[in-house]
Amino acid sequence: MTPILQAAINGITPDQDFTVTQWADTYRMLPKVASNEAGEYRSHRTPYLVEIMDALSVSSPVRELCVMKAARLGFTEAGNNLFFYVVDMAQGPMLMMLPTGVLAAAHSKQIIAPSILAMDRIAGKIVDSRVRGSGNTIMSKEFPGGILYLSGANSGAFFRNKTIRYLFLDEVDGYPADVGGEGDPVELAKKRTTTYSNRKKIYIVSTPTIKGFSRIEREFEASDQRYYFVPCPRCGKMQKLEWGGGGKNDYGIKFKRNRMDVVESAWYECIGCNRKIAERYKTEIMAIKSGARWRPKKPGMPRRGYQISALYSPLGWASWKDIATEFIEAKGNREKLKVWNNATMGLPFEEKGSQPAWAALKARAEPYEVMTVPGNGILLTAGVDTQDNRLIVSVYAWGKGEESWLVYHGELYGDPAQDAVWNQLDFILDRSYRHVDGADLRIQTMAIDTAGHRTHSVYNYCRQRTPRVIAIQGAKRPGRPVISSSPSLQDVDYAGEKIAQGVQLWTVGTDTAKAVIYGRLNLVEPGPGYLHFPIGLGDDFYMQLTAEKLTTEFRKGFPHTVWVATRDNHALDTCVYAFAAASRAGLSMLEYEQIEKLIKTQGGEGPGPRPDDDKPTGFIGGGSNFLGTRKGFLR
Repeated sequence: MTPILQAAINGITPDQDFTVTQWADTYRMLPKVASNEAGEYRSHRTPYLVEIMDALSVSSPVRELCVMKAARLGFTEAGNNLFFYVVDMAQGPMLMMLPTGVLAAAHSKQIIAPSILAMDRIAGKIVDSRVRGSGNTIMSKEFPGGILYLSGANSGAFFRNKTIRYLFLDEVDGYPADVGGEGDPVELAKKRTTTYSNRKKIYIVSTPTIKGFSRIEREFEASDQRYYFVPCPRCGKMQKLEWGGGGKNDYGIKFKRNRMDVVESAWYECIGCNRKIAERYKTEIMAIKSGARWRPKKPGMPRRGYQISALYSPLGWASWKDIATEFIEAKGNREKLKVWNNATMGLPFEEKGSQPAWAALKARAEPYEVMTVPGNGILLTAGVDTQDNRLIVSVYAWGKGEESWLVYHGELYGDPAQDAVWNQLDFILDRSYRHVDGADLRIQTMAIDTAGHRTHSVYNYCRQRTPRVIAIQGAKRPGRPVISSSPSLQDVDYAGEKIAQGVQLWTVGTDTAKAVIYGRLNLVEPGPGYLHFPIGLGDDFYMQLTAEKLTTEFRKGFPHTVWVATRDNHALDTCVYAFAAASRAGLSMLEYEQIEKLIKTQGGEGPGPRPDDDKPTGFIGGGSNFLGTRKGFLR
């Protein structure tokens, strides 16, 4: 064999002993446009990634691992390292999946593409996308012996007819619970690796969300649950870095505040000797040569799982002082605390799903007028529950931090198969609602339930008023988003004609929404997430709003959390649908300051009927608790 032929063979044969870590330390270059630490990749900056990248190497027997982690710790970069290693040394088909196609395309353009250009070793194997027939596009990268597919988890068609050896699933808690009616995108993606059996690599990463509904939490719970232990520089006690403890063996992050409640300093208190560990020792104690290593809580489990917080963030990234400051700012604010818990501690947030006391909610009702939007309300949405003889409607105003105010709750009687009750709903939809600052606001999105009661009548109503009115169906499986990122298309009958794919049907994650709402009903102080209710609503409204409780059932020997209704739950359903409508309307992305300025500068009657028009009001509070008249709305 000639030297040239031998060199060629060596070039395409993977070095079974060369790990992803070694490859990254030798060849990986971080481009300036995609990294705060451009230049050569240095694994000693993030030593907690070494075992994980080694496990992703072809020399490792590990086939599947998951990481439940805080934000911005480098785990996505480990997945990128895996891709470049595959291109260079262990060729095969790879799938890199993010929550949406938009995010996948952005990752390709902003991270993958400039990284390729920064490394001659890789650039020579992935033909420039400008070359015709290169096979190099935004969503796919061909190279000798393999291909990278980039995809959003919301693309159902993608999962068909593809065989994958290397699977990188990033931020799985942002995935839809079901994709195109075909099932869980994580399970669908895993099935694509079956052909490779014991040669596959599955790497699942995410910041967690809500406890009991978090996909990465479920993956981690089914693993050997590894934590990164570091030694105390004084007594040598091995320990995982934690926020804090109590009692005689007080330990963890401690901090000092000045009179202005500003964090001046932060340190770690050893669980062994109770002495202070200054943050300047962090690099030393996290280094592998110090003895730091991952330890499994449940050794022997077939899958590996890792959990890590931002307390391990390298020097120059997130400091202990920064983390303590974020905690102080979040304390007392449930929504901010949720973000801190998820993104900083890398832990799922436990919503208080216990059944709230309806009488306590009624006792805290406030003296604002029905049909009037309070000062902090900005976005109006409505939720509609359909029954055989009526529509139940709730209109909510939403403000900063998803604080909300019930503006209207009523029951519109009539058969939904006939036009009369829909005409009443049109009045609720089309009228204007006076903001206390003088502006006239309208409902931005109305969500109507289609499940079981006059479905095609709902379809027809929504089809003629899209996109302002959307048809929805509830999905009870845990982990679904509050509302799907895209709708399915349904056939609809209209005036004797069948219209194929005539209406968009959106899926609502009712379990997720109820957990969030119940957590907010348990808040005791107004502010982000708090739900406000006007004085005058009857007992029946509050009993319906708190009609369900979260319980645990065992199916085939495994525990499952389920919501169980203890009485009529229409007010809870309409609240869920209005919340889903707000999410669909872009509640989390509103530019509040601009809208507030607009409201304060707007005034006058505005278009649409006023509250004293001669229109039916429905029943405020449900049942027989009639608080309005045909003239006026509780004015």
